Amino acid sequence: MSGRGRSKRKSFCDRLSYPLYFMDFETFQPAVPLYDQSRPYQQIPFQYSMHLQKEPDGEVVHAEFLADWKKDPRAGFIESLIADAGEQGDILVYNQSFEIRILNELATDFPKYKDSIERIINRIVDLMQPFQQKHYYTPDMRGSYSIKKVLPALVPELKYDELEISEGGAASRGFEELMALEEGTVKENLRQNLLEYCKLDTWAMVKILEKIKE
Repeated sequence: MSGRGRSKRKSFCDRLSYPLYFMDFETFQPAVPLYDQSRPYQQIPFQYSMHLQKEPDGEVVHAEFLADWKKDPRAGFIESLIADAGEQGDILVYNQSFEIRILNELATDFPKYKDSIERIINRIVDLMQPFQQKHYYTPDMRGSYSIKKVLPALVPELKYDELEISEGGAASRGFEELMALEEGTVKENLRQNLLEYCKLDTWAMVKILEKIKE
């Protein structure tokens, strides 16, 4: 990797403002609107994972949210996210266009949270940037900067294919299943599988940033 790439990666890391939050959302898209102020096939957020690192090389702690499937998940999602995201520090996501679009829709549909949501949006930093701009590249990424390609290239010990739920489409279907299942072991196992998948997404970002810093 070139000296210019190293310089750009260092610049990216030096600009980060701690505490750092590593954030990922999951959504589902019901064809028939299930909730007030929703549209057919609108992406409804029902889950997030967030890892927090207060200082460089410091301890990393985890927070998460998975909605109550008995009601509109969005208000609970927003309130929990606002509480967990604090007021200071950068919020790292992978491919910021998705999270920003979901947050903007939430601000429109729930205007009482608009100011808090906009403050979160203003703190978002895209961890995909160093890979998208070819400041970090290895042949193992196979020409892609998708997190599903970057992670095994940089952190091969972390594997999505060892999870029961290993991609976003399966997570969406899993949440829809939760709404239909009766309480019991099957439902609880599915809930844990959803949490493990989303948690890996943000833990992956923690480990990827470590590699960028090296």
